[in-house]
Amino acid sequence: MISKEQNLFEIDFSVPVQQFRIEYTLVEKGGLPLVPEYILRLLKVSALTPADIALYFGFTLKEVSTALLQFLQQGELKISQDGRVALTEKGMRMFSGDEDTPVVKGRMEYRRVFTFDLLAYSFTEHAKHRLESPRCSVVLSASPSKRADSTTEAEQAFQRNLSKIYRSGELTGKPEDSQTPELYKISEVNKKKDGFIRFSESYCFELDTLRYGFSERTGLPQEDAYISQRSQQLANLIGQCNTESVMSFAEKISDIHTLTFLADGVFDPRKAAQAQAATRPGQSRVEPIYGALQLTHNWDRVEALLSKYGRRFATDDNKQPATISWLAPSTHGLWGKCSRHGQALSAFACSAVVTIAGKEKLVFEPKVLIPLADQFDGSAMNRAYNECKEAEAYLHGFIESDILSSVEIMTLSNSFAIVIYHLVQPDRHPVPIPFGFVTEDLVMVRKVEAVLEDTLAEYTAGNVSRYIGVLPRSTQRPRQRV
Repeated sequence: MISKEQNLFEIDFSVPVQQFRIEYTLVEKGGLPLVPEYILRLLKVSALTPADIALYFGFTLKEVSTALLQFLQQGELKISQDGRVALTEKGMRMFSGDEDTPVVKGRMEYRRVFTFDLLAYSFTEHAKHRLESPRCSVVLSASPSKRADSTTEAEQAFQRNLSKIYRSGELTGKPEDSQTPELYKISEVNKKKDGFIRFSESYCFELDTLRYGFSERTGLPQEDAYISQRSQQLANLIGQCNTESVMSFAEKISDIHTLTFLADGVFDPRKAAQAQAATRPGQSRVEPIYGALQLTHNWDRVEALLSKYGRRFATDDNKQPATISWLAPSTHGLWGKCSRHGQALSAFACSAVVTIAGKEKLVFEPKVLIPLADQFDGSAMNRAYNECKEAEAYLHGFIESDILSSVEIMTLSNSFAIVIYHLVQPDRHPVPIPFGFVTEDLVMVRKVEAVLEDTLAEYTAGNVSRYIGVLPRSTQRPRQRV
C-alpha cells in the first residue's frame, strides 16, 4: 500500500571534518564578592568618607580600607580633598546603563578541542555529532585548498562562530544564553584529528501533490556547500536511465502490475495504486513494495518471511538447508549506502540458524550475490567486503548482466521471492526509485528463480562463467603478452 507520504530511498552522507585544539583568552564579565559589591553600589549613590561607610555597614575602618584598596589601585575609586571616596569615570563603567550591580571584566585562558566541517568550516557540536566511520555512506569531498589551509580556516571559523560555540557550552564549559564574551586573543591552533560525521537523508514523495524531494532536516552543515556536494556526488553515482531494463525484466516474469503503471515510462504512484486495485482474481498473487528493501516498513516484511520459513524448516527433521539468495543491483552505485544496510545484512545472515527446543539448526544457506564488471573487478570485490562485513562469509560474485542490472532480488527456493526494481531517471530524480513486490505464489516464484538461474548459468562474451562463486578478496588481472 502507498502511504500519503512515502519514504523511498535513504542515504547516509559522510561529511569530512577536522578537530583542532585551540588555546584562547576571553574577556569575561563577572560579579564581585558581597562586601565590595555593596560598597560600590553605595558609592554610586553618593560619595562618602570611609568612616561613613564603616558606620553604614557596621564594619571597622580596617575592613573598609581592605575592601577599597584594590579599586583605588586600579583607578576605579578616588579620594577627594574632603576625604570622601567616590567612583571615577572608570569605576562608573562597571555599572551598565541603569544597573545597580557592578560587573568587572577579567581575562580567562582556555584550551579546548573544536570540530569544523571541511565543506564550509561551520562549527559542529560534540553533543550532536560524534566522529564516525564513513563505511556504507556517500562520502562528500572537501576542496584541497580547504585541507591545505585548515589551521588558518579553523582560526577564522572559530572567530566567526564564537556566539554559536558559546551557546553550545563548548567555549567555556557551560551553555549560556547571556551575551557572548569578548575574544581577547587566540594563542595557538593545532590540528588534532581528521574524521567524518554522518547525516541520514530520506528521499520521499507526497501522494496528494506528487512532489518528490529530500525531507527537511535541521542541523545540516552550511546549506549551500552541503547541497552542492550532495548533488555532485549523487550525480556521479546515480548511473544512466534504465527504464527499458526495468520493463524488460517485468516482461520476462509477466509482472503485469509493473508493466501497467510504468507504461508511460514514469513512476506514477497514483497509477500504481490504480493498477493494484484493478488486479483481478486469478492473476499471480503479489504484494507491492514501495521504497528500498532495507527501510523499516519493508524489512519488517522480510523478517516475517525469514522467521516463518525458518521455523517451518526447523521442525522438519528431513529438510536440508535451503538456498536463500539476495542479489544486488548494478545499475547505480548507491545500493547499501546507509546504516540500515548493515543491520539488514546481519539479520539476513543470522536467519540461517534457528533455535528449536534449545538446539540450533541450520535451515538456510545464504548467498549475497555481488555484481562485478568482470572476474578481475578488484574494486567491486574490496567494496563488497568493506560494505557487507556483516555477511562477508556469504558473499558470492557474478559478472553483470543487462537483464539483472536494474533489479534487487531475494529468493528462498520454492518458497518466496522479493523483487525490487531500481528505476533510475537522473533527469527526474537524484536517486533510484525502488519499487516491486513480494510473492509466495509458487508460479511467480519459479518465474523469478528461472530468470535468475538461467542468467547466472550463462557464459560471457569472453567465454567466462557469469557466476563466479564465493567472492574472492581480489583477483590479479593477468598481464598481456607483448
